[in-house]
Amino acid sequence: MIFEYGKKELTYLKKRDKELGKFIAVRGMIEREVEPNIFLALIQHIIAQQINGKTAQKIYQRVCTLCDNGLTERAILALDTAALQACGMSERKAQNIQAAAQFFSAKNITSLYLTEKSDEEIIQELTQLPGVGVWTVEMLLLFSLQRKNILSYGDFGIKKGLCLLHGLEKIDKRTFMAFKEQYSPYASIASLYLWEIANTNLMGTK
Repeated sequence: MIFEYGKKELTYLKKRDKELGKFIAVRGMIEREVEPNIFLALIQHIIAQQINGKTAQKIYQRVCTLCDNGLTERAILALDTAALQACGMSERKAQNIQAAAQFFSAKNITSLYLTEKSDEEIIQELTQLPGVGVWTVEMLLLFSLQRKNILSYGDFGIKKGLCLLHGLEKIDKRTFMAFKEQYSPYASIASLYLWEIANTNLMGTK
């Protein structure tokens, strides 16, 4: 599944930020995969903390293999910490995964459960979990729930993209939040392009 957006959002962003609009015109549509199952997405994020992507993917696949009937809250709760550690993760990560499974199971949290909640309410609820910070929840909002107004101040790539695009040496929170307001209500789509700018190290689009 791909993050959904289209001409309406791009037209809006082009009007709101001419420099971003120039980049959008050159780059075209960006396809980013999403994981609609928020529990799976959360487990992937916990595993990936402070390790490289390839290693994280291998560990995640081992966990999936261990849960041969599907990686669910119940399957995780049936495992002990040592079994999860044997997949290649630390004891703390294993404990955090089990805590997430317990939390989701006890509250019956699903994507449907979260549909009626605001971004702020979801951030407040999920950051109660050990090892889960605001940035992680913002990525879940974007790449699992497909919320369209996420511009994460905690994301280095987004800040780098803004600086490169607008010729800034650094960006403080006040300036950053002004950009979010400028891109609202489609800041998530702006995020996709700012990551692209950061990854290609473009010094603006003039």
